[in-house]
Amino acid sequence: MTDANKLVEPGNEKKLKTRGHGFGKDYEPFLKIHELSSLGESVRIRSAIVGRAHHLLSGIELLAFLTFDQNNNTIDLREQFPLPIETTLDICQNLGIRHPQIRGKLTVVTTDLLIDFSDGSQLALSVKPGSNLSKRRVLEKLQIEKFYWESRNVAWKVMTEKEVAPTLRENLTWIQPYLSLDQATSFQLSDDDVSDLVHRISQEPAAPIARLCGKLDDLYGLEGGSHLSMLRFAVAHRLVRGPLDKPFHNWTFDDLTVMDSTRSKKEAGNAS
Repeated sequence: MTDANKLVEPGNEKKLKTRGHGFGKDYEPFLKIHELSSLGESVRIRSAIVGRAHHLLSGIELLAFLTFDQNNNTIDLREQFPLPIETTLDICQNLGIRHPQIRGKLTVVTTDLLIDFSDGSQLALSVKPGSNLSKRRVLEKLQIEKFYWESRNVAWKVMTEKEVAPTLRENLTWIQPYLSLDQATSFQLSDDDVSDLVHRISQEPAAPIARLCGKLDDLYGLEGGSHLSMLRFAVAHRLVRGPLDKPFHNWTFDDLTVMDSTRSKKEAGNAS
């Protein structure tokens, strides 16, 4: 029996009816972490851009997601994006490879991340451990994705852990907890909180912020780490932008970009 005559795996067929459609907060990924038999490094995390919970299946996917969630040009991220099975069947036939399947039933090919940018362009990203790229079957599945996206004039690339520089990895790991779903309910900052933080650290613009935050904790009688936690939250949620290619413990106030909403509220308060 040829692949074209095989049935779609029932679970996959059911998901296709409701998942992989829409944009922004309305998008629902084809795969969710609670449906996996082995969770491993999988995680649910909130996007600073989109504002919904995203389902990421590995530590490398998390780093890729955070990289683009912190990109100023990103406007949407859709994870576990399903490709139309009738199209991937045609691609497999043209490439002469077997379509992904389980127990003789066809399974959906997904792209790990589909990223939309403010200029209207898109990037389809397949995120894989570098060690997997020597496996024949992995390469065949990547060929399916590559053919699909490039035939639609969408840029496609493979991202491995080697693509994330050590400093960027350190900074993304530093802010990640403040995008977790648990943290979203236990730690919140108002616009005024962020404005006060910006005002305080601006008084010593050349001082390393990590050290300055410790001094501010003492000055304001707060628990150690309070001001630094505020900064991490502000950066994670893109209220304050820091140079992610520079170690956060070397940042100074002059390295930061305060987003307009925060700046304007602070200036209005100073003028009153």
